Amino acid sequence: YRTAGIFRSQDEINKYIYKNPETGEAKLLMPDAKVGDLIFIDTNNDGVINDDDKTFAGSYTPKNTFSFGGSLNWKGFDFSFFFQGVTGNKVYNGLKQMAMNGRNDYGNLISDVFNSWDFDPQGSKYPRLGLVTGSDTNGNYSKFSDIFLEDGDYLRLKNIELSYRLPDHWMKRIHLDNARIFIQGVNLLTFSSFKIWDVELGDGRGARYPNIASVSLGVNFNF
Repeated sequence: YRTAGIFRSQDEINKYIYKNPETGEAKLLMPDAKVGDLIFIDTNNDGVINDDDKTFAGSYTPKNTFSFGGSLNWKGFDFSFFFQGVTGNKVYNGLKQMAMNGRNDYGNLISDVFNSWDFDPQGSKYPRLGLVTGSDTNGNYSKFSDIFLEDGDYLRLKNIELSYRLPDHWMKRIHLDNARIFIQGVNLLTFSSFKIWDVELGDGRGARYPNIASVSLGVNFNF
């Protein structure tokens, strides 16, 4: 479902009407709505908010994928890095939808409840927490709507490495062809507006094992 914000007053509910183009008759589009409820859009303009108003709003599959990297060498030191990222994909935050519903079925509430109408009637992003009292008749937290659709764009530092190759005259003394000391980092930084789980997983629940950040220190010898 597409939404157009939150009803902030009864007057807004009363003015949210549908006018029949043939008869001119007007009626309330959401007669059962309460102040603090989501405003669902009648996308097909038939005067009824139902499943026919659902529209395509995005995909987990990104429109663009990209990567870039580089390396530097100086007096035995080697430095390299590799970034990857995606743009144009959406993540449906089903976890947030469940965790804000106010019931005990799903454990602790998520901190976004403080950005709901109950705590900030005029500036909140999310609707009233109706299920606290069992009165979510509007479907604020049961209908799949764009209020829980978030950008899945990200830029991640997948790999970074700094190494030092020991000088040849050192190697001759210990009868080695070469030796290299290195420190390597994997998945150390991620830049994304999505913070609930690993955005690279690309699903609506974060129910898969996340990519692990790691740092390795080692030495390579060649005889």
